[in-house]
Amino acid sequence: MEDKLKGLRRRKLSAEDCWPVMIEFLLSQKSWWVGICAEFDLTPMQGHAIRSIDPDKPVPMSSLADNLACDASNITGIVDKLETRGLVARQGAESDRRIKVLVMTEKGRQVRDQLWARSMEPPRAVTALPDETKRRLAEALRAVVDERLADEAAG
Repeated sequence: MEDKLKGLRRRKLSAEDCWPVMIEFLLSQKSWWVGICAEFDLTPMQGHAIRSIDPDKPVPMSSLADNLACDASNITGIVDKLETRGLVARQGAESDRRIKVLVMTEKGRQVRDQLWARSMEPPRAVTALPDETKRRLAEALRAVVDERLADEAAG
């Protein structure tokens, strides 16, 4: 696999190279996200959880687990640490007290806002690109995301 990716760097790319290069890009950004989360003393999964919770809408723990693509038992440990730091609070759902929902605390809201702002600062590799390249890349990625959202909505 690594040899195939190295080969992509040595030749002119074709349409079939789109997905492998996208995967390579996504995987190459892991250290970027780890570094940003470390600035806030968060693990990458805690950072993803904080970003995923709407501060104005309580979220069931099961929904957060689905959003993070992890088992409900794993989400408990993530939430425990966020709760210990005062970033989220667990409450019983109004409709069913057996269901635990997460609410963002004021401190959590501040950390979320700071984490979001920090993650919106593009890395040097992106800022160094010419504006036209960034515009075309943004259009292409927006099309991919929109198509995926349309597929999800269709069922």
